[in-house]
Amino acid sequence: MRIKSIALLLAAMLLFFTAAGSEEFWPITATDDLGRPVNITSAPERIISLAPSNTEILFALGLEDNVVGVTKYCNYPPEVESLEKSGKIAVIGGYVDPDVEKILSLKPDLVLASDISINNTIPSLEKVGVLTYVVESKNLSGILTSIKKVGIITGKKAEADALADEMESRIKAVSDRSEALQKKRVLYIVWHDPIKTVGTGSFEDEIIELAGGTNIFHDLSGYPQVDPEAIAVRNPEVIITCTGMGEGADLPFQWAKTDRSLNLTDARNNDQIYQAEGDIITRAGPRIVDGLEMFFRFIHPEAS
Repeated sequence: MRIKSIALLLAAMLLFFTAAGSEEFWPITATDDLGRPVNITSAPERIISLAPSNTEILFALGLEDNVVGVTKYCNYPPEVESLEKSGKIAVIGGYVDPDVEKILSLKPDLVLASDISINNTIPSLEKVGVLTYVVESKNLSGILTSIKKVGIITGKKAEADALADEMESRIKAVSDRSEALQKKRVLYIVWHDPIKTVGTGSFEDEIIELAGGTNIFHDLSGYPQVDPEAIAVRNPEVIITCTGMGEGADLPFQWAKTDRSLNLTDARNNDQIYQAEGDIITRAGPRIVDGLEMFFRFIHPEAS
């Protein structure tokens, strides 16, 4: 009788720990990237994304059938556009100014937001009981953590863990290769008129470092404005420009290739000026590793 009781107890414990480790173990309380506790009672079936990076994460986790709304700037993966045209996904407005009434009409059970929505959109949604979860990563390790957290709250933990592990492996591969190479002075141009670059605290600054470069404006922070004289003095060996939008997409690249103020830089003289797709390098999603690998090729073409 005692043996039977022990067996039943062990079976119950096994069932509990199996459920606790399962992606279907609900309800859960998850802490979002702003430190807010969010209570989720079941796997979300209708999800709205308020940021392009969130949309990319959701699709990478195989949740495209659950996404019912995105912003007009959510343009990747390509399936997003086809789903919009078919009416399976609605456009809920801009990144900064989404249409709250449109969001409510879609009856979401989860809205993935960013911190830009914390003072306006999120309070309006939570006031009427819409569940919101903020995803806001500040660096590459934060992106990996955010992906795992999104996996937990959407019932895609295994997929998220696998994706994060693969990204981490690729990041390490680039970092290991770059450590054996001599660092090069790098200038990243966000825009050319006026000249805006990147400093510490930006994704681009971290990526330049991991890819075997030294950001010539690392001593500044965020996305500072600089002048041509400062660039000439710091003499970049590699210049990478960000694609603009619409008809101006190539303007920063053309400026870097032709403006007289850069005539004496090593980058101009050695023809080491490149163009990077801005969406890849600025969005806190899975493609950030593509951006890292791209920067490595630009900074160290001899090792690519």
